[in-house]
Amino acid sequence: MTFVLKKLNIIRYPMTGVLANIIFFHVNPRAFDSLENIRFQFIASILLIASYVINRKQINDAQANKLTPAFQALLIYTGYMFMSCAWAVIDPEDSLSQTIDFSKIILFVFMMVKIVKTDDDFHVLMWTILWSCFYVGFMGRWGVEFDWIDEEDIGIATGGAGPHLMMFFPQLVLLAVYGTRKEKLAAYFIMPFVLDFLTVTDDMKRASFVTLLASMTLFVAFTPLKTLIKSFWPMAVGALLFIFVLAPPGYFDYMQTITDPTQESSANSRFVINAASRAMLADYPFGVGKGNYSPMSPYYVPAHRLEHKTGMRDAHNTYYKIMCEIGVPGFFIWVVAFILAWLAFREIRVRARRMKKPMTYLEMHTFGFEAAILGIVLPLYTHNMQDLDTLYWFVGFSVIVTNLYRRNPQGRIVGAVQKQLEIEAEKRRRRQRLEQKFMARNRQFEQRRHLAEQERRYKEARWQ
Repeated sequence: MTFVLKKLNIIRYPMTGVLANIIFFHVNPRAFDSLENIRFQFIASILLIASYVINRKQINDAQANKLTPAFQALLIYTGYMFMSCAWAVIDPEDSLSQTIDFSKIILFVFMMVKIVKTDDDFHVLMWTILWSCFYVGFMGRWGVEFDWIDEEDIGIATGGAGPHLMMFFPQLVLLAVYGTRKEKLAAYFIMPFVLDFLTVTDDMKRASFVTLLASMTLFVAFTPLKTLIKSFWPMAVGALLFIFVLAPPGYFDYMQTITDPTQESSANSRFVINAASRAMLADYPFGVGKGNYSPMSPYYVPAHRLEHKTGMRDAHNTYYKIMCEIGVPGFFIWVVAFILAWLAFREIRVRARRMKKPMTYLEMHTFGFEAAILGIVLPLYTHNMQDLDTLYWFVGFSVIVTNLYRRNPQGRIVGAVQKQLEIEAEKRRRRQRLEQKFMARNRQFEQRRHLAEQERRYKEARWQ
């Protein structure tokens, strides 16, 4: 108990601060009545920064994680975003305020990258995220059912909970295949709650479904055949649960509008908004400033397409939103950061295939990351997710796995393979013991036969 309490000391153990921020990112304080006005994540962030400063020598020792080009590009993008505030068209102060808010995401990712330095820490980080995803899925259905939270409060505070959960779904499939017995049970337990969230959320419902389909399609494309065959059962269980148990009547009819956007008004309006975004970009190739797209929209979006309450309209497209607000140079840097992150995941996957050794947890997570970071590409075209923390976590993950793999390519073998290796090792030990017993009996038999032969010769010599 004392050990656990010590580990909960954020100031002394920076890793605890990272996990606390992850948890509070998912936890909805409104579920705790009088505690709803306490800014848990803000407090945890302040403590994490203090912990990082106090323990910076230990964190930045000889084994410190080195920043990769992907994260360096992300830092350049953030710096350029601050520069773009100088030429913000409508409200430079609001642009600066929103840029500062965005930089907080990057600051957290930076500290996470520096603090998570071992395979065990990274594995704990992944499970913390997955259990937090379970919480989001559980509260989305049962938190509302039990009146713990209001229906409009489900998900995560930043929005985009559906795509966020779906980006981690491949990890659940992989853990259901390669985890230890407890990890497999946990993965199968979490999976239905994560999938169920797709059916209860109204926030990015179709984008969440597309993220799931794209991530799992790419998972099938990139995963080695042996792993894919083993993944059949968890994927089949998830698919059957989703189709026949979780999905409500009419759900898949609504999803069919993805193939023909003109059938649905909100999807159809995006064609008009995209045209307005292109016109804005032509007038302001260096951007209108962070957060200035909506105030500028009345000049480009037809009046009947504007929101009645605000008289403005948002981009509903991550790519156009970044290009229009931060400019073409900023968008280019942003894209480069994610391409480099994907290449880092891909490099580990390719090297793991070539080495032909038992799979490690690091390699397993990397397979899921690669599928997820590519799976989110299409949904980004239909929603504003440029400020979704998850995107930048994945850039941070690419830095962590690159450093961990560089220091120890052998890594920590996945639970299922480790168990099989232990079984095989036990079989070898038993075989060796049997061989030793057999050889010992053989030697005894030979000794007895030799003594009997000597005795026979001795008797023959006496008779002669």
